[in-house]
Amino acid sequence: MIFRPFYYYDLGCAAYLLGCGTIGKCGVVDPRADDVDAYVAFASAKKMQITHVIDTHVHADHPSGGADLARRVGAQYCLHESADVRVPFMPLRDGEEIELGNTRLKILHTPGHSAESLCLVVTDLKRGVDPWFMLTGDTLFVGAVGRP
Repeated sequence: MIFRPFYYYDLGCAAYLLGCGTIGKCGVVDPRADDVDAYVAFASAKKMQITHVIDTHVHADHPSGGADLARRVGAQYCLHESADVRVPFMPLRDGEEIELGNTRLKILHTPGHSAESLCLVVTDLKRGVDPWFMLTGDTLFVGAVGRP
């Protein structure tokens, strides 16, 4: 698995690019609007195609680059099905899975931080069939939980 965090210390946020290096298929999670070029450049350098752009919730602490990045690279822009936004998106449902080659993302609807919040349980099939980690999208923090 290719896994690249993009940390933004100004607001305590992170975006992630992850996917299967074997087939060159990846997704970007929680991209910021001011860093779209960085995600495109990293994917290109790794010879990966961004097929999915996922916002774990409708962001209030920074402008999302999700819809713009998806349009730019021809990817699906994904939000939980309950998201109330004015841009077209692919609705994600609790329990469904996104396949990125050997990388799998299982959707967990986790309302609380916001009504449409979701977490992504990540499995790398090259490591095994058990989940490896979870991207919590501002619902869990070290020593705290996301506030509504």
